[in-house]
Amino acid sequence: MGFSLLLQLLLVQTCIRASWGLQCVLCDITGSCQVKECAPDQNLCRTTAIHTWQESEDLELVERGCAHPEKTNRTMSYRTGVKIITLTEAVCESDLCNRPKPGRVVTFPRSRYLECVSCASSDLSCERGLDRSLQCRSPGEECLDMVTHHSLEGNPGDERHSRGCGNLPGCPGPTGFHNNHTFHFLRCCNTTKCNTGPVLELRNLPLNGLQCYSCEGNRTHGCSSEETSLTDCRGPMSRCLEATGTHELGNQSYIVRGCATPSWCQGLHVAEAFRLTHFDVSCCIGNRCNDPMLDIQPRRGGAPRPGPDHLSFTIGTLLVTARLWGGTLLCT
Repeated sequence: MGFSLLLQLLLVQTCIRASWGLQCVLCDITGSCQVKECAPDQNLCRTTAIHTWQESEDLELVERGCAHPEKTNRTMSYRTGVKIITLTEAVCESDLCNRPKPGRVVTFPRSRYLECVSCASSDLSCERGLDRSLQCRSPGEECLDMVTHHSLEGNPGDERHSRGCGNLPGCPGPTGFHNNHTFHFLRCCNTTKCNTGPVLELRNLPLNGLQCYSCEGNRTHGCSSEETSLTDCRGPMSRCLEATGTHELGNQSYIVRGCATPSWCQGLHVAEAFRLTHFDVSCCIGNRCNDPMLDIQPRRGGAPRPGPDHLSFTIGTLLVTARLWGGTLLCT
């Protein structure tokens, strides 16, 4: 009888423990940390960091928390002025696996691999053609050329153009999206200084013959019938995209329409670029097939998926935002 009761207690304890979610360390950039139980759809812990390297100073800011299963390890480094900005994100899948390691000293990695050109819009070096050389610090990194352009008023210091080294989702690509308001683009290559040349502007990509509906906002502002218009698709953006979700700023419904590469139809790039949660993404082939008057079935069925958490850091005049990761910097 005693053994049977003990066995039942062990089974109950096991079931209760299995019902708990993954536990991760949650830290903000001030260094305040706590243990957090992740949401049921979050099964990874993450550590997201930005390092600023220069001759007289090394600065590191770190944020930790939970992440969705689509997240992967990612890195990017680029030059701006006399600084080298290095962004990294690492994910793991066991309880508290992202806890800080005491006594860790931040040092600039000395190993050198692929050589790439590097520049940034924060010091206008990309726009002025003032590329400098940058040695990649990991054998898995490639040369990157990234564009994040909003025709609407943006934040000062946003990296509209950036080049450097990295290992990002969507590579080797190219991967991207555009409509009449926004242009996100990422391309990668793996030979010495292969990311050189004039900065990429949407107007310089050739028309591909496809037309898609374009808008950003909700049905009453930004994506109303009066504000939705057609756009001529360019380059590899060969799909018409429609995404719906909840914008994390203001918790309002949000719609995005435009032209996209097939990789953007997977959803994560859209969610990260436009800060959407509980999102659905659908893509179609053919002129005007994302017409808001049509009933387009989502590419993926089922309930809407929660979007990723987002991270933003400000260092001096540099503003690195989540919009730059996932399809285009560091996001989570």
